[in-house]
Amino acid sequence: MMKQSHIRRGWILLMLAWLTMFSACDKDNGSDLPEETQILNNWIWEGMNEVYLWEAYIPNLDPDVEPDPEAFFYKLLYKDDRNSWIVDDYEALVAMFDGVEIATGMSLHPVKYTENQVVSFVEYVSAGSPAADSGITRGDIIYTIDGKILTTDNYYDLYYQTTSTFGFADWDGDAMNPNGREIELTAIELSQNPVNYDEVIEYEGTKIGYLVYTQFTRGKTGEWLDELNRVFESFKSAGVSNVVVDLRYNPGGDLGLSAYIASTLAPATALENNNIFVELVWNNFYNQYWADADLDEDGEADGADSEQLRIPLPQSELNLNLSKVYFLTTGGTASASESLMAGLYPYMNVVQIGTTTYGKCYASITIDDWEEPKRHNWAMQPLVIKYSNADGFTDFQDGIEPDIEVEDNLLYAKPFGSLEDPLLAQALEEITGVPGMKKSAQVTSRFESFPVPRKPLEEWQVKLPKRP
Repeated sequence: MMKQSHIRRGWILLMLAWLTMFSACDKDNGSDLPEETQILNNWIWEGMNEVYLWEAYIPNLDPDVEPDPEAFFYKLLYKDDRNSWIVDDYEALVAMFDGVEIATGMSLHPVKYTENQVVSFVEYVSAGSPAADSGITRGDIIYTIDGKILTTDNYYDLYYQTTSTFGFADWDGDAMNPNGREIELTAIELSQNPVNYDEVIEYEGTKIGYLVYTQFTRGKTGEWLDELNRVFESFKSAGVSNVVVDLRYNPGGDLGLSAYIASTLAPATALENNNIFVELVWNNFYNQYWADADLDEDGEADGADSEQLRIPLPQSELNLNLSKVYFLTTGGTASASESLMAGLYPYMNVVQIGTTTYGKCYASITIDDWEEPKRHNWAMQPLVIKYSNADGFTDFQDGIEPDIEVEDNLLYAKPFGSLEDPLLAQALEEITGVPGMKKSAQVTSRFESFPVPRKPLEEWQVKLPKRP
């Protein structure tokens, strides 16, 4: 099995010391704000004015008069930025990026059942989680939490409790009917394997690799990279001729890992010349800074080939040398998931089946307090990069439309790998020419999606080096 050290990670590590563009404010500025608020506001102001992609558009606000640091952060965002965010728990944020959360192991898709009532479909459950151990499966319908009907006003508060009792319902083709099933779950610290399902499907004489992938993360110690390698090793040893990558519920993650996966799927010829996976644009200062830097230590400025401006397709011992690849998508397919498809466009036939993706051609970094000892436990996740593929494809804020539109209707959800899953069935039909068993699952959903109770992950999950 390939080890994590085989991956070229230099281009996802910001190895230079953080430039001291701003000095910490330690003078008496006459502010009436509490000291903690002043520290947070000035940390936000300095960090955003240095690395934010739209730094030139930051409004001229005074950090010493803003009473709410969180609100202050959002006031600084560019009008088109819907993905930068801030949290007050740095450790929890880092754990989430490693695939570790306080969770029950259910990925839920809430919808409006009536004007105010919400019901939630289970997209999938993580193996070894409280939800899985309790028998909850993909397609289950949550109707109540703690006996309360879910509404647009109470859904988030009820969902984010540590311990809750979930009540379930059945769909009879016309209405939701509570079925009396109730399950109490307590959220635990859960490391969730992003390889939710994998299989070599033999269909009409063709061997097809099928992977359900839910987050681009290596894990704390590379354990989920090992798991990903296991899948591709099994595909390679089985001699698959086609691969279907199911990204329906994947909100993103590590952009470098996206390039790594691309290198296993792409034609071998695409890897021979260190071809471009994506190119990166920072703000004006960092674009010039990386071009002038000598990150490869060859004695010359790196220029446009800087590891921070261009991500190539890495070499891969597991390369499957495919000419065509199939992706299953929904509106929950975002960021690194979209980069995986876009990065492969110039080199192979990419067939997208499902519905339009989320639309995010940007990447972020995690910024915590740069002082030692730390003055606070907050962390910012601002957008700092816009990416494009080798052909310049970018600016897909409205999402990437599928080649073949098939709705992921969770009213009739089938287990992963089922030939009656309409999206997988469509992929198998495209590969073999033999129609699959799509049946009633093709019925269009009648419900409006409600915001999913999770934040989208970000691609560039590395921390800027500490200031000296």
